[in-house]
Formats: sequence, structure tokens, C-alpha cells
Amino acid sequence: MLAVREARTIGVCLVSQDDGLAQDLGAVLDTLNNLLRGTGAGILSEAPKIDLNGLYRQVLFQASRYLQSQADGAAPLSLELQCFSSIPAAKQALGVPERQACTECVLLDARNDDPDVAGDPFLPLMTDWTDARLSPCSAMLLCQEECLGKWMCLLGGNRLIRVPHPQETQRRADLLRLLVDHLEHAYFNRLLARTTQQTEEPVAVAQEVYRLMQNRWKDRWDFHFFTGSMVAGFIDSMQGLTHGTPVGCYTGCNEHSLAVSALAGWQLYGRAYVIAITSGMIDEARGTLANLKRAGAPGLIVCADSPETVWYAFQGTIDADNNGHQVIEARGLWHSFMRRPEDIAACLDGAFHALDEHPAPTFLFATQSVLESRTQIATALPSHPVVSVPGSCALSDAQRQRLDIAVNVLNKSDARVLWQCGRLTPSERDRVTRLAGRAGIALADTIISPGGVVAYQDGRPVPNYLGTLSMYGFTRRIHAFLEDRTAEPGNAEIPWLFFLKSKVDQSATPYSEGRLKRNFQVAQVNHNAAHIAPFTRLPLDVSLDVFLDYLEARIQVEPEVLRRRQARLEWLRSIEDMLPSDRIETMPMTPNYFFYRLGQLVNELIEDGYRYTGVYDVGRCGLSAVRNVPRTDAGFSGWYGRALMGDALMSLPYIALKNEHNVLAFVGDGARALVPNVEQRLAMCAAHGLASRQRNITVFYLTNGVLSMIQTYLDKRYALNGATQVNVPMFEHVEAQETRSGSVRVHRACIRQFCAATLREALTAPGQLNFFDVWLGHNSEGDGLSLVSETSWSRVTAERTV
Repeated sequence: MLAVREARTIGVCLVSQDDGLAQDLGAVLDTLNNLLRGTGAGILSEAPKIDLNGLYRQVLFQASRYLQSQADGAAPLSLELQCFSSIPAAKQALGVPERQACTECVLLDARNDDPDVAGDPFLPLMTDWTDARLSPCSAMLLCQEECLGKWMCLLGGNRLIRVPHPQETQRRADLLRLLVDHLEHAYFNRLLARTTQQTEEPVAVAQEVYRLMQNRWKDRWDFHFFTGSMVAGFIDSMQGLTHGTPVGCYTGCNEHSLAVSALAGWQLYGRAYVIAITSGMIDEARGTLANLKRAGAPGLIVCADSPETVWYAFQGTIDADNNGHQVIEARGLWHSFMRRPEDIAACLDGAFHALDEHPAPTFLFATQSVLESRTQIATALPSHPVVSVPGSCALSDAQRQRLDIAVNVLNKSDARVLWQCGRLTPSERDRVTRLAGRAGIALADTIISPGGVVAYQDGRPVPNYLGTLSMYGFTRRIHAFLEDRTAEPGNAEIPWLFFLKSKVDQSATPYSEGRLKRNFQVAQVNHNAAHIAPFTRLPLDVSLDVFLDYLEARIQVEPEVLRRRQARLEWLRSIEDMLPSDRIETMPMTPNYFFYRLGQLVNELIEDGYRYTGVYDVGRCGLSAVRNVPRTDAGFSGWYGRALMGDALMSLPYIALKNEHNVLAFVGDGARALVPNVEQRLAMCAAHGLASRQRNITVFYLTNGVLSMIQTYLDKRYALNGATQVNVPMFEHVEAQETRSGSVRVHRACIRQFCAATLREALTAPGQLNFFDVWLGHNSEGDGLSLVSETSWSRVTAERTV
């Protein structure tokens, strides 16, 4: 038994206007005080007369026997009932310094509260209780049955929830059990009681990680976690350190969602990351680790692991048969193993040096003893290398010569010139757009970086933007630029394709490497010489800013060349992406028809001031959305890197919290079926992020029961019905309904026919989360799915020449 050194009065606070509840609690406290004073003889006869099956007597007998066994040698404890009609009244009374009782238990009656209340209602009462021994039974909320689900979602694990039982004996037995549980945990069980007296000081690893991340990235980073027993203490410390700061603290549906959120955070918002997971779940991150590495997304992944000395450790990665750390090494990722607390300083120092040299996911494996250690360590703050953008004076002679060739092409060549833009910063996008306007250069973005350049910049159309150039999803204007040699009969010059901030990987164009080398003059702007493609004719191994600096001072396009380029752009803009066959209305709709109509609607909304971030999952309809719905801002694409189905969908809860604009997400039924259901978490995140910004989130589930991209491949290669290999179970149809999640309206409907008025209202309703199941029929025509599909009879029209 844990000795109680002096008499102690424990306050049990009831916040309620229910006299019956006060009577129940008062009776139970009287019984317990008698037992604690050793005056409980004959107490069983005081049990309520109506005691079905003798339940209350049985619980009371157990409590009596237990408390009597703990009484020897301990200073007396007593329980005091503190009744208040409201939280403000309780807070005022309990805040008096000279009060005798130390309040350790709160029963909060929320049956008369506003059902839209948000947040933990216990925090105003329990924040300043420095003396209290709080146990898992210290807080209990009573609610109406219809509000039970809301409170279960809202409150954490150390908050008990009850719908009051109609029978008195059941209510009192429950109260008796909970109060004895508290006494055991906080006072009588030596192992449990020490948890109530632990210091709130964060663990050493968390303190150092937080300090080093702040030193390196200030507040431009987020903490992502998925809990586990070994890593729980580290997570709790990180949550405490980041509380009240601009550093975000997020969890997800699984470990994979953490990596996806980190990728979205870096690509959309420029935020580094710390991820906390356990070793048993490390493989759940899937290929997103490779995507994070490809994106140069800097961050730490703290992974709890077992020492090698444990014989076949549960969830460990290292044993006689396996070495999971070698898997991380094989991915080309830096890692270190903190086995003992004295390893922390050296490993953290190595990790942050690795982050500066090679920004990427950087792994810190750690044993539980390391993660729970509070031994102070002294890691020197690293002096980070100054990242400088080299000016033209730092260029080599070879680089200058190649840049001069680019200047000459842009100033004098009558060849078609198109810039495909990777993921650009807002300032880079502004500069590229202005320079393209000056020089008559066509612009395109990609399916892996949608919104690198956009159709509408700051609400104004970008006349040089022709759409998407990629392996899939290219627009008809891009196709005409690439393929149409008849538009300018006298112009035999081979078109120039400039790839800005790009590796020119396979997804960049619908062409093979051989055709790119034969049919186009490829220029590539990439500061990493190792990423210059072998078929690049003009390698420009400089940063984009250096490239733009060099051009801006030297671009003087010959007037006649500029006139012809502008006329060519005008002709290309006159080409409609949607042809007559795309406008045929059917039920179910074709993807072509739905996105033709949706593109028109979003175009109108943008002209009225609408801005949004697009989120595009992997699949036919994600491509159709990238191709046909005009963008105002950079989006997040599941096609990036490994093209992992479900990545974009998994990123939505994080984006819902962080994004400043509306969100349009396009998810095929294949991706939807592949990953956990994120809707509830998305609604919770939207409740925190939407209302304050008056934004709107819309998720389009594009549903046809088929993995359309694979069926399209079969259509064009084998004319086969993919049958079971491409089938996806369709979700059950739900009629239109509207619910609430906190302050957010959640609207769900099934769309079988396009109604512009209904969608306009839904997409512009502030503080609303929309889920639309859009029923579509499979087809493999148009939408830039392949070069073959663009040559079909329905895609060919008699376009005028320049």
C-alpha cells in the first residue's frame, strides 16, 4: 500500500441541476466515508431496497473488503461532495486557494447543454489542479442518449461517458465502482499510484527534437503521429510542447496517412515534419516514403523499436531472420538507432546534418528506454548551411553558353515553344507567367504537379496556359501543339519543349524517349545534374530562379516572331477540349460529359471570385478532373511519384485543416475501396478548419464499379472485358441527406444527372462538407487517355490553320 502521510480530503465535484443525481452521489460518498473510517459494520443493510439480483450489495461487499484491507497504517482519507449548478460557478469556487478539499473527481452533467458544443468541457475545471492525483476515473460526463455518439467522438480516453441508468441501484453501483477505482489508482496500488505523481516534464528526446526543429524550421513544421504503447510517452510530450504554437499536431487513419499528410504539407505549404510510429507499422507507409524522398521533403520519422537482444521481439524489426533497418537503408534513407539514452545527442546531431545535406525522410529508431528517458542531454544547435541562390556571376562558361542558346531560341526561333512546369513556388509561378506573356511562350502543367501554372492566376485568365501535358490527361490544345504539323505548312522547325523543375520522367509526356529525341528539341531546367535526362538536347543545370534571372535581363523577342507566336497561341486557345460526342447526355453519364459540365460550372465560379485547391486521386476520373476543371492554385496529386491509389483521399483530413481556400477532391471508386474510410476524420477536421474560414470542401466519388484505367488499357490493347480483375464493389446508394459535425454541415447526395444549380449551391455553401457519389459509365475515349484515343473518328475535326 502507498502510505498516505497526512489526512487528506478528496473533493468530488458534481456540476448538475439534477437533485436526484446529487442524492445518488451523496449516498455513495457517505457509504465510502464510513468504509474509509472503519465504521462500515452493517453497511450492507443500507443498500437500496430495490436491488435487482443483489448487484449493488455484491459491489459494495467487494469495495468494503478491499478498503478494509488497505486501511492499516494509512492516514485517513475522506471524500467531500461539492455541488455546483454550472461550470463557471464551479470554477470560481474551486479556484479559492484556501479551500480544504483537493478536488480529484468531476461529474459533469451535460444533458441540458447545446448539442453543438465543441471542445473538452472538463478543461476549464481541471487545468490548474496542480495538487490533485488524477486517475483515469477522475472525469465522467453524463449525457442524453441521442448525444452519446457526439461525446464519444469528442472526448479523449481519460473521460468517461454515461447515459444515466433509469434504475437507482445500477446508477449507484456504477458511481461506487468508479470512485473505488479512483482510490485504488491514486492511493492504494503502488504501481498505479506512481503514475499520478509523475512529472509533466517532457521526455528528453521530445525536448531535443522540438528544440532542433524550431531552430531549423521555426514554426514551419508539423508533428504527425499514430499511437502505440512504446511511443505513447513521446507523443504525449510532443503534444505538450507544440500546444498553443503554430506547429500543427495531427494524427490519421493509419501510418500511411501520416506520410501522405507530410507529403501534402511539404508540397502545398512548405512545411517540414516529425512523424512518430512504431516499428510494427513501418511498412504501412507504403511507397509514400519514396515519394517523400523524391519530393526532397525534409523531416524526421521517430520509430519505436526493440533492442536486438530481445529474442524475437513482438513487432521488432531486428532478429535472427530479419533486419528492417536494412530495408530503410536500401531505400537510400538515412537512419540511426538510439539504443540507450546516452546515444540521443549523437544520433540527433547526425540526423539533422543528414537533413541539411539530403532533405528526405530521416529515420531515428529508438528503444522504449530512450523514448521514456527524462535524463537531460545537451545537443549542440547545428549551424545550418546558408542556402544561397547563385547569381549569374557564379555560372560556369558552359552554363552561360547553354543559357545563351535558350535566350537565342526564345528571342529568334520561329519553332513552337512550350514550357512544362513542375511544382513551382508562388513567386516562381508569377515570374514564369509574366515571362511567358512577354515572350509568347505556351505553358502547361502536369498530372503529378497540377497547378504548377494555372488557368486563372489571381482571378485573371492566363492566356498562355494550354492545359496539362503528361503521359495521360493531356488536353487537345496540347495535342495540337505536339502533333499538328499542318497548321503552319511553311514552318518546318522542330518544337521546343522546356521542362522546368522536372526530371522529364516517363509520366511527363505520352512519348517514348526515342520519339522525344527525334520529334522534339528538349530543354531541361534542373539544378541537379544527375537528373538531366539522356535525351535532353539543351541541359540547363541551374536553379529555376537563376534561369529566370538570366532570361529576364535578356529577353527581347523579335517583333515578327512574337506576333506569330501570339497568333499561334490564339489559334490553340480556339480549340475546344470537348467535342460533340463528349456532350451527349446519357444515364449513367460518361466521364467526358460530367467533367465537361463541371468544368463549365467551375469556370463560372472562378470568374465570380471562387478559389480552390484540387486534390486528385489515381484513376481515370482523377485524370479527367486535372484535364477539364480549370485551376486557380496548386493542387495535390496522388499521381506524384509512385502513383499510389488512395494517397490523395488519405491526405484530405490534413488538407481540410491547413488549407485557406475551398477544396475539390476527385476520387475514383477503386481508390475509395483501397484505403480506410476517412469520412468521419475528415468531418472532424473540417469542423476545426472550415467554420473559421468560411470555406467549403467537396469530395466527388466517381463511381462505375470498374478500375477504369486498367479496363482502358485492355480496351486499346486486347479488346477484352476485364471482368473480375477490374471489378470494384460499388458502395450502397444513399439518398440525399444532411447531418452536422459540430459547426459543419455534412451534405451527401448521389448524382445521376448533372444539375448546375444544385452543384453551384453546394460548392459555394460556406462551412459545408459535401460527399457526392457520381455514377458514371466506363469509356476509354478522349480525356487524353492515350495518343491512340486522340486519333479516333470522334476526336478529329477540321480545325482552321493559323
